[in-house]
Amino acid sequence: MFWIKEHISKMPSFNAFETHIATIEETVEVNPALCIETGKSLIEGICKTILTNKSITYKEDIKFQGLVRQTVEELTLSTDYHKDKLCELAMRIASVAQVLAEIRNDSGFASHGQDVKTVPVNSTLSLLCSKISDVIGGFILHYYITHSNPKKDTRIHYEDCQEFNEYFDDINPLKIGELILSASEALYHQDYEAYREEYLYYSDTKDEID
Repeated sequence: MFWIKEHISKMPSFNAFETHIATIEETVEVNPALCIETGKSLIEGICKTILTNKSITYKEDIKFQGLVRQTVEELTLSTDYHKDKLCELAMRIASVAQVLAEIRNDSGFASHGQDVKTVPVNSTLSLLCSKISDVIGGFILHYYITHSNPKKDTRIHYEDCQEFNEYFDDINPLKIGELILSASEALYHQDYEAYREEYLYYSDTKDEID
């Protein structure tokens, strides 16, 4: 899962998905069904997080391929000459992951609740799923981070704004007695909208500040 890991390291708010990644890597051989299930859940989580960051609604019962397509469509720039092809490619790759999930369903999740003669999903399929998950998730995160526009995200995560937080803390020292506090963190939790405005202003003017 190298591609996804690379981009998660650039956007700490996605660190919560490290548990999914660890599960996928640890179960490819020992529990292929769980590996496939977790790979699919990882991509769903990444897509839903990005859409929620942008205040874009999606159907609760949306199919896996549809969720991937909607996310890619929302991310890709309207000026991108290959926009339609990128969406088509992403959906086709996602359809492979969906087929793997269906195989997992037929075999029984984690091989439980099935007749002893039921053919379990094998590690070759789970390895394929892990690679596909890394491709889809890595591409989506790459595009999201590379073309990130904070003004288009209604939900900004404090941990993703380290440069601004350090700048804001430096110019707004906050001290109670001998205790030094973070002004940026206090503002984020006490008045999110004010924090967002300060962050967006900084993003627009940081070249002048530097």
